[in-house]
Amino acid sequence: MVSAVWLAACSAQVPEADEARDASPPHEAVSRETSWEGELEVVVVDPPAPVASWEEYFVTEGRQRRQVVFEHGAPAGLRSGQRVKVQGREKHGQLVAQGADVDTHAAASLNTCGPLGVQRSLVILAEFPGMPRPGLTSQAVHDMFFSTTRRSLADYWSEVSEGRTTTTGDVVGWYTLDRAYSCSETSAMRDAAVQAVDADVDFTQYDRIFIVHPMPQEGCRYSGQATLSCGSVQTQDGAVTASTAWLVAEALTPHDRAVELVTHEAGHNLSLHHASTRDFGTEALGLPGTQGALDEYGDVFSTMGRWNLGHYAAPQKARIGWLAASSVAEVDGVDGTFTLAPVVASGGLKALKVRRRPGSSDWLWLEYRQPMGVYESTLGSQVFGGALVHYVDAVTMDGSHLLDFTPQTPSWTDPALLPGATWDDPYSTLSVTVDAATSVGLTVSIAYRQAACVRAPHEVQVTSLAPTDWPGGRPEFEVLLINRDSPSCAPSTFQLATLLPQGWGSDRVPTQRTVAASSSVYLGLQTYTPYTTVPGTYSVGLSATRDGHTVQGTASIDILARCVLAPPTVTVSPQSVTAAPGTDVTWTVSVTNNDAGGCDWVWYDFYSSLPARWDTDWSDWGVNLPPGGAFTFTMTKSIPSTARGSHTVDLSIVKDEYGTVWSDTFTVDVAEPLTRAR
Repeated sequence: MVSAVWLAACSAQVPEADEARDASPPHEAVSRETSWEGELEVVVVDPPAPVASWEEYFVTEGRQRRQVVFEHGAPAGLRSGQRVKVQGREKHGQLVAQGADVDTHAAASLNTCGPLGVQRSLVILAEFPGMPRPGLTSQAVHDMFFSTTRRSLADYWSEVSEGRTTTTGDVVGWYTLDRAYSCSETSAMRDAAVQAVDADVDFTQYDRIFIVHPMPQEGCRYSGQATLSCGSVQTQDGAVTASTAWLVAEALTPHDRAVELVTHEAGHNLSLHHASTRDFGTEALGLPGTQGALDEYGDVFSTMGRWNLGHYAAPQKARIGWLAASSVAEVDGVDGTFTLAPVVASGGLKALKVRRRPGSSDWLWLEYRQPMGVYESTLGSQVFGGALVHYVDAVTMDGSHLLDFTPQTPSWTDPALLPGATWDDPYSTLSVTVDAATSVGLTVSIAYRQAACVRAPHEVQVTSLAPTDWPGGRPEFEVLLINRDSPSCAPSTFQLATLLPQGWGSDRVPTQRTVAASSSVYLGLQTYTPYTTVPGTYSVGLSATRDGHTVQGTASIDILARCVLAPPTVTVSPQSVTAAPGTDVTWTVSVTNNDAGGCDWVWYDFYSSLPARWDTDWSDWGVNLPPGGAFTFTMTKSIPSTARGSHTVDLSIVKDEYGTVWSDTFTVDVAEPLTRAR
């Protein structure tokens, strides 16, 4: 049996009709639902100014490669090499999808190149015809990848993984490709580069492919981009499983800058995401479940952040097997004192993984950096004096999030928790103290304290799940009840009451709810609007009372006029036509959605089955229209060469989830054209 798992989109999904009403153009033509199945490729695109990256998704089956755009954000956990099925609407050659169905068994068997052992790398130097060859020499590129006497990808991986991983390989080229490629044609560029070198290279000997290419004349949207893990690459030697990275040659100077870029893109090839910072303002770490402010490339102590030569962060090393289990101490509710060895040291304890709250999946990772080796010595000096701390929770996923334990300064160059300092988590009982720091070790004490209870006002936050509804509708709301008491306080019980406009109803809400200190709970609030509700803006919410103190939270919703359905208006031209056998006849059709303004958008499908065995070509198969929206399309019939006489042509317009709302027939008289007598 095939094992599969559904990966739902991360962000909250807006109902399709509401999102279309807010964001879609008034005449958006979209094809009907379809699905694609094949091997997934995920490409991380790093712009020249590292502020915000983006990911691109492609599904390949046979010779067909199609781009997938996830309508509500990509699902978590997608990797190149996975076998997926995506379903959605085809638009402009792309699939606008809701999620991805991943065949986990097929993905595991396909994705055979991993982050351990010797990585076999092929670097292809590709130049474009009609453009000057980049100034990089083959030896310079070889040094940035494979040198053992200066900084390089091979040396970096060997040091950071403590010898578990390195890379060997070859640099080939320069090879002139068949044409110049833009930076939005990287798949075609890879195919051309593989074809150019195929006669000289045995691709079965490599599992990492790097393509170094010139800056196109129109510029480039990236300095480098890379596949997230490995996938199938077609060559004359057959399909090989390999990762790919594309590097702009002009970005590979000077040497250390090149190593920063190469180790970053190669990190994506190992499945690593970016090293970010997570800012909670005046606090080092905020309320559990809150995101804070993320700077995607903000960590300047990891090469997966804004360009630098620092080690990959401890949680990322652990995930790809670059830290031995004995090198990580997990601390879960038990006090203790630990000595961390520098990350570059041989052996010793390299990381503390400390659970923030009992039963949670929130962890703090502590590590110790020292100016040892040729990579860590390039970093800012403040981190050499204390504990560098990363946070892992549901927001982190496969990246890393650096915390700032000197939040009183505006800089992220001094984030370490220094000796003599104690951090007491204001939202749990966790306490972290750095006792001492020497060149050989960092002593850290972890305690789960019993502190005095400090009561704080609670909060109620209400969110409407849709911005609009109508009389007789069922608006839904989400309520967040936050208990901001200090962690050592006992749980509190809150008395709850709905806040509804006059005449509205709701499903029963619990009359009381108990919430632990420094925690929060979500509640659903299903309401009902009377059919007599006057269109306008209304407030809905919940009150929570504890010890006589009441806090209210509300959200607004717009009630629109009730939806009144009406048949569409359809005009067709021509109604009748005379044409010759073997020719085409085209009808121009206009359709207008006459539903009232309070109605949802409507999907109309177009169908025609008569005359039998006449081919039909549509400019559009269907259309999504708002109330009052209009759209024009064409229907073309190909008349068989054997046809003669009068024929009936039909056309039906079908409303999604409703049925046929309009149909008519037209006449085509087929006759041989008159010829002039000689």
